[in-house]
Amino acid sequence: MSTDNIFQVLFALLGKVLIAGGGGAVVAYGLFQLFGRNWINQYFDKQLQQFKHDQQIELERLRHEINSLFSRISKIHEKEFDVLPKAWELLHEANGAVLQLVKAFRRVSSPNGMSEPQLEEFLAAGRLTESQKTELRHARDKDKYYQDATFWLELSDAKRAQVALNNYLVVNSIFMTETLRQQFKTINGSLGSVIAGEEISREIGSGSAELAKSRSESLNQISSMFNEIESAVQKRLRYEEV
Repeated sequence: MSTDNIFQVLFALLGKVLIAGGGGAVVAYGLFQLFGRNWINQYFDKQLQQFKHDQQIELERLRHEINSLFSRISKIHEKEFDVLPKAWELLHEANGAVLQLVKAFRRVSSPNGMSEPQLEEFLAAGRLTESQKTELRHARDKDKYYQDATFWLELSDAKRAQVALNNYLVVNSIFMTETLRQQFKTINGSLGSVIAGEEISREIGSGSAELAKSRSESLNQISSMFNEIESAVQKRLRYEEV
């Protein structure tokens, strides 16, 4: 029988005794005063202890949930602090490779006017393969051969850098804020478009004013986004607080 049922029976019996009256009622009331109060105190003490126990269990559960939440948040932020510098580094490399690829930003060398010793020094310091060096030595227009060969080397560099950036973003952009994720995605796409445009232009041999204008607009857009991302990354990493 539960404590509540016991109390119900006790009060029912006590009521009957009191109704019956007589000395028994006085005795019953005295017994109730003596034992009932202790019983009630024990009952409430037991209920209070159970309440405290339940509250402690709930507090421990909430404490565990809060600690788990903070642990996850902390790990995400730690990952973000690893991802953003690496993404910025890869973006910087890809942007530099694209600027190097574009003719307007490329340093033009002229092997045509070089003496044989100068040409050999020039080739030794360059990136051409041995077969390309041999072909350049025998080329009628050494400038054109060198510019063409250099273009394809720089195109390969730009593609490799842009692909490295793209692959890194595919895997790690989840650790970026939505704003930074979209900014990196946009500038990555723009870099890829410039690379594709330069390759197509070289393959079809077209140097139209329209293509030049499109290239210029794309580069200006990339430059603007580059600066925005730099500021956003610095802000996210609390650069100014360091």
